[in-house]
Amino acid sequence: MTKGEEVVVFDGKGREYYGVIKEISSQRTLIEIKKVEERRKEEKVKITLAQAIPKKAKLRDIIEKTTQLGVSGVIPMISQRTVVHPPEEKERLHLERWRRIALESCKQCGRIKPPYIEEIRSFRDLMVTTHKYDLALMPSLIGERKGLKDISLREAKNIIFFIGPEGGFTKSEINLAEKNRVVLVDLGERVLKTDTAAIAMMAILDFLT
Repeated sequence: MTKGEEVVVFDGKGREYYGVIKEISSQRTLIEIKKVEERRKEEKVKITLAQAIPKKAKLRDIIEKTTQLGVSGVIPMISQRTVVHPPEEKERLHLERWRRIALESCKQCGRIKPPYIEEIRSFRDLMVTTHKYDLALMPSLIGERKGLKDISLREAKNIIFFIGPEGGFTKSEINLAEKNRVVLVDLGERVLKTDTAAIAMMAILDFLT
């Protein structure tokens, strides 16, 4: 962009600033603000994704796409079959990168409040938090599953859903989830990759809620 162009910037707290670029360089951009608008409308439903950390850079894509679809928060998760275990000394760098991706995705899609990206948690630790949500969901290929259309979503204001790693959740993890009021759901006949499952689940929830 160049001097004289009109821009819209946001503060991540519900305000948008309409202005004109007065100065631009590699060090800073100076914008003359012409108008400020409040866009503090609360999300009708808060949806949190607990995502087992996948191989390669797939979490980047998951955060980017689910941010565009309206996810409220993403919790990177370690499960029994998770292959990628970021070393403790590098966790902060990973978090900073993931949060930057969420912010960039907000800019791209016109969203004014980025989702929170929590610190890495274990699957077992997250199981003791399910009572904080109105509804906890987990796509699964085994167990007694329900179709998402058969679950009452309209009354839920705070939802969390769990997506496993490439190898899926183990039987013991599924049993633990069921003991902690997590509802197993069926995403259809096809076996989806972990990144596809996260994006598909978020899109379906956004539509149904």
